[in-house]
Amino acid sequence: MPEKCQRCGEVGEDRRTLQMACFYDMSELSLPFKKQTLFHADVDECEPVKGPTTVDLAGERIVLKAGTVRCNGGLTPQSLYTLRVCKDCRAAWMMAIRQWFNVPVNRSATGTGVYIRRAGATVEATEEEVESLRRRAERER
Repeated sequence: MPEKCQRCGEVGEDRRTLQMACFYDMSELSLPFKKQTLFHADVDECEPVKGPTTVDLAGERIVLKAGTVRCNGGLTPQSLYTLRVCKDCRAAWMMAIRQWFNVPVNRSATGTGVYIRRAGATVEATEEEVESLRRRAERER
């Protein structure tokens, strides 16, 4: 069934699900994430109820549908944010993650003494940001 890529809008059959879990409310980014809850369980406290649906293809066992289990212990919830995207947009996301990982982290103090929230982190504002905040506050008076 054709689906629309949530990033570029292309309609097609072959979509991928990007998943992000970072203990942060990703809805603050104003992106079309779908919020899901994933439950973690101790494998030793689970028992199989129904096996997975599989097919053997060229000597490799491929899972078509996951099986089900029953957990007799505790379940730990974790928020998970997902996007359904095309392969090209998934590739762009992967390149963005690689670029982010390889950029050096700069945590040097700016000396302003003014701290702001930026994407969930508390950072010291630059002089330009402080001046911008002052101008905005003056306009709002």
